[in-house]
Parts: sequence; C-alpha cells; structure tokens
Amino acid sequence: MKKSIIAAAMLAVLMLSGCNSDGEAVEANATVNEAVEATASGITSAIMAEIEIPSAMEKNAENIGAYYDIDTATVAEMSVYICGSGAYPDELAVFKFNDEASAKVGAESVKSRLDSQTAIYKDYTPAEMYKLDEAVIITEGNWVAFAACADNAKAKEIIESMI
Repeated sequence: MKKSIIAAAMLAVLMLSGCNSDGEAVEANATVNEAVEATASGITSAIMAEIEIPSAMEKNAENIGAYYDIDTATVAEMSVYICGSGAYPDELAVFKFNDEASAKVGAESVKSRLDSQTAIYKDYTPAEMYKLDEAVIITEGNWVAFAACADNAKAKEIIESMI
C-alpha cells in the first residue's frame, strides 16, 4: 500500500513537470509564447485560427507596395492578409522591422492605410465600418501590427501576448 502511494505521488510530480529539448526542467505553467520566439506569420496564423478573415489573400514583398508605403529593405519579416474580394475591409498586417526607427516610419504607413480604408469603406459597406472604427495598430519595439477584423479586441489580445 505504501509503495502504491509513493508511486502515485511520483507519477503526479512527473506529470506536473517537464523538460525542454536540452533536458532542463521547465515550469509546468510556462506558456508556448515564452518558449517560442514570435514570428510575423505565427502572429497572423494565431489570429486567423480564432477570427475569420474573408477571402484572405496573402501579400508579399513584391506586391505589398500596392497597399502599404513601406520600404521592404527595412523589414526583417512580414505577414499580411487582405480580403481578396475587396468586399470587406478585413485585414491583418504584422511587420518586424530591422530597427525601431524603421518601425516608427512603418507605423505611419499603417496609419495611412487605415485612413485610406476608412475613406473607401464608409460609403461602400457602412455596416462593416465597425471593423475599421475599432481597428488596432500596435507598435512594440521593432514590431508594428495592424488588425481590422470582426473581433479586433481578440486580435489585439493575441498580438500583445506574442510580441
């Protein structure tokens, strides 16, 4: 009986602890975000796993200039999704710039994009304006993130938890 109690206690301890790839112990309550460095595509993927972006079309360095006035030479990585049909203002853009000065310039471009979208959609699809009215632009160090979607509060929460 005493052996079974000890065995059960040891099993509980093993289940509540773990090891990283180097065999070092890690806390049981460590989050995935603490263990993995954020990437632009990881952030947009996390958002799109929770929030639908209608007709999401990925944009890249070759075609981003049609949407954002950003010097791609100042961008370390990016992930941008825009509603491909143009029927909805839904958009996600995450940029990791080479430095904070470039991020400040990039943030101004993102703000200009939001202003442009607001001017376009206010008459085109007024029922969708809440997505732009409540859109979020987050600047943190070298990161600039923009979300205009059905649940901007959730997108903001995901972004802030990852950068």
